[in-house]
Amino acid sequence: MELSFFPGGIVKQVAVFFLVLTGIVSAYSLMDYETEETGLRAPASVPANYDAMKACEKQELLWEKTVSTAYKELPEYKKLGLPQLISMSQQEISKKGSFHSDFAPEKWVKYLHRRGSMAKVKIVPVSSKYTGVFEGSECALLRLSLTYKVTGGKPVAPGLALKILRDGNPSANISALVSLNGQKKDWNFFKYPMSNVVPAGDGIGQDLVHRLFKRVTHYPEELLVNDMASMNVRGEKAVKVVSPRQLFFVPASQIKYSSDEHEVREDFAAIPEGTKVYELRALPEKYAGLDYSDYTAEKAEEYVKESEHIADIITTSEFVSSAFSDDGIFFRHQLRP
Repeated sequence: MELSFFPGGIVKQVAVFFLVLTGIVSAYSLMDYETEETGLRAPASVPANYDAMKACEKQELLWEKTVSTAYKELPEYKKLGLPQLISMSQQEISKKGSFHSDFAPEKWVKYLHRRGSMAKVKIVPVSSKYTGVFEGSECALLRLSLTYKVTGGKPVAPGLALKILRDGNPSANISALVSLNGQKKDWNFFKYPMSNVVPAGDGIGQDLVHRLFKRVTHYPEELLVNDMASMNVRGEKAVKVVSPRQLFFVPASQIKYSSDEHEVREDFAAIPEGTKVYELRALPEKYAGLDYSDYTAEKAEEYVKESEHIADIITTSEFVSSAFSDDGIFFRHQLRP
């Protein structure tokens, strides 16, 4: 049926124009995807018996790769725009939840949180309420990063990823954000708590990312943590899994940096070994059946106040920015089905 407010010829021309435009953008993003460096994504030096190694042996191997590829000069942050979002849509997003290796799959490209810094950490429990890795760990890795290059109207958007190594078994992983909307132009990375559950964003970019992840889960703003509670660092399965649903990473009170624009990776590098960087807190069990469909920033603040302190995250090395920690290591998401 012909649209009455456009002559038929113009409608066809507009349709052809958008088809051509879509083709150009897709071709550009495919080219961008194919020309990404992939050398570090399948390291040839990984021992054949890596999966069977002890947790601390794995940590040392991953840390050696981190230190040996440390940057002499910090690389620029990567932009996140339409071409990158289209390229993300062409990747198998489901791999983020189904791939269990500590090493990124071949040709995997990190479009979000591309640049960051990583440190060795330990998890020191202050409560014995939860099972699995919540019982404590001497050998874990913490990566801190900004979601993308802060340009124009894009806000500062901090994020973290925690990998807790386990003997002879896949690692336990969790990622957390302040929110999808970020924290405006405040460059103090440690100003706000982060969580594995965040309110839905209200911007165009946030909505596009939401739609991309909704292809593999109906709950893009929530990551599960019960895998973390299912097995401890010695590879022993819990007889009865006791897991929180929502975690909060609350910055330690002594860690504060300027809110003015600056290089946050230099802040990370200044954190000495032996520093408590986060309190790990859990939302009480009475919220286990919580419906997050109307979750807001205001509710998040309320839940942080009600959360229970279950562990401390303490550095056992300095933070290092490196090619391996940016491109070679992989942090799985436990997606809610």
